[in-house]
Amino acid sequence: MSIRLTRRGFLGGSAAVIGGSTLAAPYIAQAQNADEIRALLITGGPLYPKYWEKVVADFTAKTGIKVKYDLLEFTPLTTKIVTLGAARSPLYDVFSTHTAQIDSFFNYFGPLNEYFTADELKDFYQVGVDYLVDPKTKNLAAIPRNMDARTQYYRSDVYAEHGLKAAVTWEDLVAVSQKLTGNGYYGLVVPGQGDPAQRTFSDYLWQAGGDWVDDQGKPAFNAAPGIEALTFYRDLIQKWKVVPPDAVSYQWNENSTQFSSGAVMDTFDWPGAFATLANPETSKVVGKWSTAPYVRNKTAISCAISHAMALNSMSKRKPPAVEFIKYTVSPEAQLLNFNEYSNFPSRLSVAKQVVSEATGAKAEWLAQLEQTIATGKEWPKLPGFSRVCTLMFSTIERALSNQQTPEEALNQAAAEALQIMTQAGAYN
Repeated sequence: MSIRLTRRGFLGGSAAVIGGSTLAAPYIAQAQNADEIRALLITGGPLYPKYWEKVVADFTAKTGIKVKYDLLEFTPLTTKIVTLGAARSPLYDVFSTHTAQIDSFFNYFGPLNEYFTADELKDFYQVGVDYLVDPKTKNLAAIPRNMDARTQYYRSDVYAEHGLKAAVTWEDLVAVSQKLTGNGYYGLVVPGQGDPAQRTFSDYLWQAGGDWVDDQGKPAFNAAPGIEALTFYRDLIQKWKVVPPDAVSYQWNENSTQFSSGAVMDTFDWPGAFATLANPETSKVVGKWSTAPYVRNKTAISCAISHAMALNSMSKRKPPAVEFIKYTVSPEAQLLNFNEYSNFPSRLSVAKQVVSEATGAKAEWLAQLEQTIATGKEWPKLPGFSRVCTLMFSTIERALSNQQTPEEALNQAAAEALQIMTQAGAYN
């Protein structure tokens, strides 16, 4: 069975959905011998498996290309991709990836430049595309699938009962959370382990006026703003006790579940939470919550990042693998991702459409989300920095659990980070 494919052909009706925004790339794939590809894809929360099931089924129906896939949550996914890449394994053709540790993957992902025209790339959020470009080779290592940024989700019914408003500042967050903590309930939940802890600390670091590195690229996260940020983070758990004490072991799923179960009254979560919290099958607080902007301190900065799709450079089935990647970031797939699972599009044209069509609470939430993306930051794209991010997992956990003071933990980490980045060639 031989199938000749073009992007215009298998996208079918998506051009009608988006009007003139669908941009054809010059690449044409030639599928051979009933192609089947393998993909390692991200999951998290109860809705992600349904999303991939739908996307894969639609793609196969349109192209005849079968996709055999495995699902992993973020941390084990990242670890497995690094391991497979280092082993030069062709086991998977396509990877889900993320901007969070993209420099770990530059040597393992096949460049996507030839498959997307310059005009097509202009239809993606620039902050998403820029961070996925290898600074050494200038190759596009991955393509954004959806933008990722957080807003505040709070129990509007409980807040109304107590005459409270959503927190705007750090001080508000503590005060409101204290009033709502008691009788087995907590005013707030934050994650405290692994990559989620590193991202949460990043937000507080930027909001305190600090940054990860200085003008010379040397570690600066242990300066006064970093100490202030990690102290605030720790105090939410240990001093003010407005967060469940076992939050030091929470990653994203535990964080989200605490809010959706009704055990806590406030959290900061990703776009997919909007769909999860509105679904009676996955939430006990349907109709009882609202959204608000992320809290601020000296600034109102949070991370603005993206989930992305990448091609394994060792793949033996690159043409059909590229077709699958292109489909997952197509307007059609991005509309599905938003309409069914509330993940925010990485394409500007699709984002413009969903924002213009939204009303009521969803429109307010999208405006808040767009603001987070507009002012958002990402991590330094310097050699060795992904290892620094991993180093920070244990650093933050030690401080949150009172094994070290925030200053001690950050000073130790900064010394180790300088050594890591020096050995990686960040200052050559």
